[in-house]
Amino acid sequence: MTSSHLRALAGATAAALLLLAGCSGSSEGTGGGSLPEASGEFGDAPEFTWPDSDPSGELEVEVLSEGDGPDVPEGAVVIANYEGHVWGSDEAFDSSYERGEPARFPLDGVVQGWGEGIPGNPAGSRLLISIPPEKGYGSEGNEQAGIGGEDTIVFVVDVISAFEIDSLGEAEATPVDLPEDVPVTVEGDLGQEVSVEVDEDAEEPAESETFALSQGSGEKVEEGDTVVVAYTLTTWDNELTESSSMSELGPNAGPQMLPVGAGSALDLVEGYEVGSRVLIIQTAVEEMPPMVVVADILDAL
Repeated sequence: MTSSHLRALAGATAAALLLLAGCSGSSEGTGGGSLPEASGEFGDAPEFTWPDSDPSGELEVEVLSEGDGPDVPEGAVVIANYEGHVWGSDEAFDSSYERGEPARFPLDGVVQGWGEGIPGNPAGSRLLISIPPEKGYGSEGNEQAGIGGEDTIVFVVDVISAFEIDSLGEAEATPVDLPEDVPVTVEGDLGQEVSVEVDEDAEEPAESETFALSQGSGEKVEEGDTVVVAYTLTTWDNELTESSSMSELGPNAGPQMLPVGAGSALDLVEGYEVGSRVLIIQTAVEEMPPMVVVADILDAL
């Protein structure tokens, strides 16, 4: 199993493709060379002013503004806006600001400079990261992005939030009993992994519906929000089970980010509070069979 069925319900989603092919190398500390200036506040696309000097040849990280969230752990799934430039170029080779939505990426699946430069900084921080070739795209560069094998690449990264691969919802949320006539059994305490099973010989659902398993303490999810969830799902016949914490999902492991209204099962979490655990019964969609999803709502953007 190598792809998320939850994401498949929504079809293809925008991804930071230029960041998913890093190269390996030895670990180094941050350097102390002359860095470009990057104007703009957190959430705004930056404007770069380049120094006359060459890059230092080392990984360098400057905190442009420090957030007040928890520190980003190593190997986390990060939600961020970013813009990347080849050193000295005023034209971005990739920008989530231009796409109008943040990106989700696992730090274990991006260029090494991100995996080393982002952890330890608080969520809510705006970072300037200068990455030498050996911690970026290596001697081959990235022709599609116009990055040569000797190019240093520079990013401004606005870290919105970060989650462990096995992050789950609020353990202290208010539990809600599932109606007795729902043909699904959910086992597992709040804040812990769950198992979900459809009763044998239960009729396939004629319509999609949701049931609260707990009420969180956050704001309600609204139309137009993008939600971040941890999930466990099973197909209606219980033949396939999948969880966001499964390492087999590769870069799709960990909490998922999907816009409400994209056509996925997560459209149905509108109106529930962040921190809640929600049972979603999803009818068959095109080639996807009916399924049951238990979703922990971790954030709404």
